[in-house]
Amino acid sequence: MYSFSALFWLLLAGLGAAHWWQSRHAKALALHYAARRCRELELQLLDQSVALRRIRPARGAGGLLQWRRTYDFEFSSTGQERSRGSLVMLGNRLESMHVDAHVVPRHAMPGEEYRPH
Repeated sequence: MYSFSALFWLLLAGLGAAHWWQSRHAKALALHYAARRCRELELQLLDQSVALRRIRPARGAGGLLQWRRTYDFEFSSTGQERSRGSLVMLGNRLESMHVDAHVVPRHAMPGEEYRPH
């Protein structure tokens, strides 16, 4: 028979593995949402990555306790500068997203022809 401490450590290891697995899934979803938003705004997602900035417990729908994760990412509108964006995931659901002000290339302005320098 297993001792209480062995069961405790086994349970703790299982919870750690489950948290790691869910964190990987949430990060993959965050990357998907950031990439999709950059495509919608005709921006280039730099480094094809998001970085976890903050994690904390929060109440979700129905009062369920979930992790609220904040991710940062960088993008470019011209290919020459870097701007920042962030998004917040509550569990596996996108809660909010923000992209910093950025340069709008001339080709994106209606009625004007794009002329690179």
